[in-house]
Amino acid sequence: MTDTNEKEILTPEQDSSGQWMGWLGITLGAIAFMWWPFLMGGAAIVLGAITLFSKAKTLGYWSIGLGVLGMFFNGWIY
Repeated sequence: MTDTNEKEILTPEQDSSGQWMGWLGITLGAIAFMWWPFLMGGAAIVLGAITLFSKAKTLGYWSIGLGVLGMFFNGWIY
C-alpha cells in the first residue's frame, strides 16, 4: 500500500529552483539601473550568491555582477 502523503525527492538534475533564483536576480539587477539601486541591486547580489550553490553558477555570477554594477552606476550618477 502506498502512502499518498509521501513527497517525491528531486535529484539535483531535476531541481530548477537555482535557475529561477538566477533569472530573478538578473531581472532585479537590470531593474537596479533604473529604480531603487541599493534595494534591487542588493537583492540581486543575495539571490546570485544563493544561486551559486546550485548548478546554475553562471546565472549567479551574472546576477551578482549586474547587482553591483546597478548599485555603483546608479549611485554614482545621482
